[in-house]
Amino acid sequence: MPGIVEIVRGFLGAERTRVRPGQTIDLANLLPRPPRKIDLKAARKMMAGRSILVTGAGGTIGSELCRQIASFEPGRLTLVDNAEFALYQIDLELKEAGYGGIFKSELTDVCRAEHLRRVFDRAEPDVVLHAAAFKHVPIVEENRCAGALTNVLGAKNVFDAAMEHEAESVVFISTDKAVNPTSFMGATKRIAELYAQALDVAQNDTRFVTVRFGNVLGSTGSVAPLFTRQIERGGPVTVTHPEIIRYFMSTREAIQLVLLASSLDVAENTIVTHDGRVFVLDMGEPLKILDFAKRMIEAYGLTPGKDIEIKFTGLRPGEKLFEEIFLDTDALVKTGAEGVLLASPAMIDLPILNPRLSDVIDAALRGEQAGLDEAVHHLVPEFSAANGAAAHSPNQSNR
Repeated sequence: MPGIVEIVRGFLGAERTRVRPGQTIDLANLLPRPPRKIDLKAARKMMAGRSILVTGAGGTIGSELCRQIASFEPGRLTLVDNAEFALYQIDLELKEAGYGGIFKSELTDVCRAEHLRRVFDRAEPDVVLHAAAFKHVPIVEENRCAGALTNVLGAKNVFDAAMEHEAESVVFISTDKAVNPTSFMGATKRIAELYAQALDVAQNDTRFVTVRFGNVLGSTGSVAPLFTRQIERGGPVTVTHPEIIRYFMSTREAIQLVLLASSLDVAENTIVTHDGRVFVLDMGEPLKILDFAKRMIEAYGLTPGKDIEIKFTGLRPGEKLFEEIFLDTDALVKTGAEGVLLASPAMIDLPILNPRLSDVIDAALRGEQAGLDEAVHHLVPEFSAANGAAAHSPNQSNR
């Protein structure tokens, strides 16, 4: 029997769509391919009995990393996030799952270097997975200084602390939006990639790898939760453009591939390379957002255009019609691990990078957006604040 709240909602209009509020569907079933079966023996071996630190632990990516790593029986797992409620949720979940004795939650902002160093002092991590970032393209587009501080300064603080504490490996979680970026968010993530690459090449103690992938189904700010809310309200479902396409992957599969990529080259009897590696997850064929919206509506037993209207709202600031996970100039190399490829993006040597990085951080700290845009463009020439997303069209060679 429905509760009184559901009955009232039905009278107010939700009933006309025949969708029960809270009804769930398996989003992975909406993808055009089945999820891969991934062997995580190497990742388990790398993390078992070790001290692992995850930043952004309360987010969609970070929390799934924590769930899977906790099952690997690490010696210690440190959860870092500055969002109290998000950290509370994953903290409670891990305790209820019986992992309370192996992890500690640290409410810390990665932009605060001194606070972060004290967390590293306590954790003494062997492996660091950096997932903390501002990721919502339109919000970061309009709050560039804050975006640069978290995505650039925050990443620098984490990477520097990892080196100071002699961590063995740092895994940086990046995005396909860092490739040929038209959004400010994508440009900041590319700068963080450049710093991880430069640090990896400049020394032989701490291994830095970057893992780049596209949209994760069900993550905060993604289209799936938005479409769910809109369908439950009776529509309309909003799509920015009829031709917009994206790469999609389930959260679980994405994190398993991240863990697989992080363990490559660290297996027994393998020489660890320091060549600024950027791994690219093979996300299959891209999917039109319009087609995905139709599939979601149909999954609820409804008819697109009849039961639920689809409305086009126009591209948002910084948004592309398509996303690239690598450039045409990248020579992708198979790694031997299904679903993980190795890209070869351009690098900047650390002595040249450091002063330019300081320009970005200084402008962000002063709140000077014009100077910040100029400093970011200096580091990532393909990004220009004047570029319009509408100028980009799907590029078949990058699918």
